Amino acid sequence: MSIKTFSKRVATVAVAALSAGLLSVASAPVASAAANGTDSFDIARTASTTGSASTADTIANARSVGYVAPTNAIGDIATASVSVAVGQAHTAVVLQGAQIAFTVNGTTNATSTGISVVVTGGTLSSVEADDVDSSEIDGTLSLNGSRTVAVYDQVGTTKGELRGVFTVSAAAAVGSTVTMAAYTGTGISDTTNATSGNLIGTYTFTVASSSASGAFSSSQSRLNVQAPIAASGTASGTNAYDDTSRIDNGKVGIFYFSLKDAFAADLTSGTLTASVTGGSTVIDLVAGAGDAFAATAAFDDQAITSDANGYIYVTQPVANTAGSSTLTVTYQGAVIATKTFNWNGDIASIAVDTVNSNSIFASGADATTETAANKAYAQGIIYVAKDAAGNVVNLSAAPSVTGATGALVGATVTTSTTGTYASLQTNAVGYGTTTMIVPATILNGVGTYKLRVQNSAGTNIDSAAVNARVAFGINSFAVSWDKTTYAAGEIATMTVTAKDSQGNPVADGSLATGADFTAPSGFTVTGAACNATKAFSAGSFTCKLAAGNDAGAYGYAFDITTATPQAASIGTVNISSSGVSNAEVLASIVKLIASINKQIRLLQKQLRR
Repeated sequence: MSIKTFSKRVATVAVAALSAGLLSVASAPVASAAANGTDSFDIARTASTTGSASTADTIANARSVGYVAPTNAIGDIATASVSVAVGQAHTAVVLQGAQIAFTVNGTTNATSTGISVVVTGGTLSSVEADDVDSSEIDGTLSLNGSRTVAVYDQVGTTKGELRGVFTVSAAAAVGSTVTMAAYTGTGISDTTNATSGNLIGTYTFTVASSSASGAFSSSQSRLNVQAPIAASGTASGTNAYDDTSRIDNGKVGIFYFSLKDAFAADLTSGTLTASVTGGSTVIDLVAGAGDAFAATAAFDDQAITSDANGYIYVTQPVANTAGSSTLTVTYQGAVIATKTFNWNGDIASIAVDTVNSNSIFASGADATTETAANKAYAQGIIYVAKDAAGNVVNLSAAPSVTGATGALVGATVTTSTTGTYASLQTNAVGYGTTTMIVPATILNGVGTYKLRVQNSAGTNIDSAAVNARVAFGINSFAVSWDKTTYAAGEIATMTVTAKDSQGNPVADGSLATGADFTAPSGFTVTGAACNATKAFSAGSFTCKLAAGNDAGAYGYAFDITTATPQAASIGTVNISSSGVSNAEVLASIVKLIASINKQIRLLQKQLRR
């Protein structure tokens, strides 16, 4: 087990959201118009060390008590204060009895322009005014009897400032809201018309219990497995869900933690521990250059960040070997997360899927013919690479051809990495694809090949030898039908077979370039069009046609114009008659009437007994 203790002050830092069901936000006060852009309303975020709030000439030097954390981002929330202006609204969490130091700045543009602060759920104290530009205030400062409204009625055209402390009621209910609003304008002269000016901005505080602040909350914290990284990389993911994919051989598992209390405030005190099973080791945060992810029994000595966010790195249990490890993370002695990491081992085998791969390849394919327009050379090979435990692994490099014999001597596989001709294997898909390229040659016939990949140590891993054939282009073709006569509505299948000049089936994937099909007029082609886009597989392809309702013999013609030695194939197919004559209908009616009469006579006979 590895342990790191981090003792920090309770954070007054960014809060992502209010605790569901516990807190609410009240509507902010409104005024007739937005304030001047140079006006501002500031509160102090820095905690007092004396137990009492205090004002100061600059808000950065003021101190508050019981301010927990903001719940929206207005300005730079990492600074000592939060400022709202021009009608902005800020929300935050505070404790019962909190003392919030504030400052209001109003720029006067006319005689007798006032500034005011109006609060609910508490009282104002230590209120003072300053005209900023002189040593004495130039105007009148007033506070109403309940100490919920303070007004500074300025005189002249200097910039005025109103400072004080807002004390939240100690009896305020947990989950309730208290507010502060600041105004400026010529209509403000005393506490009876404090809201007659323009709204500068508002603060809405949700009241929290001190016992809940600073206590770990699993619902607000983020404790998730991130995408694995290379051993030389640095973690950066903060996804709020677990990455469940298997980890590539040699990579490092990553666990991200962000510790929060019930109010989504960061926790920065307490003890965090981590332990791992299965032979893995753990390193916290960003590993130092000297760590190099070597075996270690404890966290490194880097200090935890002040906002309680960090990473735990989990190493592969045994190098180049498939395995799994379980990480257990505790905070203050209680388990807060248990996560399992699964690794693939190094490449141990590669196999060609001979059932789904092409087995007849075209002679004359080369890199210059690898275009989307020439599908004849999309001669697909499907392969699967696995580790020693049988797990499908991710590949970073395409396989190559080795051990080619016979007509396949000199063959290679594509260098393309596009989906048209090749795709690197991923364990999510479960296989990879590549395209066989056979240079122009007088050889035609059978041969064998192997696919080769390399493991992390540079050792060659070869597939078993695969039997295949090399064919020349289309030289002859034949057309056949699965029947000579079809009933109305029946689906007919026409098969086109093509051979090269040596009488062997043409290559898989070869297109029927130059195909010209005149379908029988009584039939309708269904599915893919029977034209030059059709590709041969095992030397043939099929076309589907639906028979119409009209009986008769219908002629067709099919030609592959590029097969110059051969003329078009012509013939007829038939649709049988399926109609019923009037005589047959009448005869059926007569038989039905006779049967009914017979039943009536039998019934009458029974009734006379």
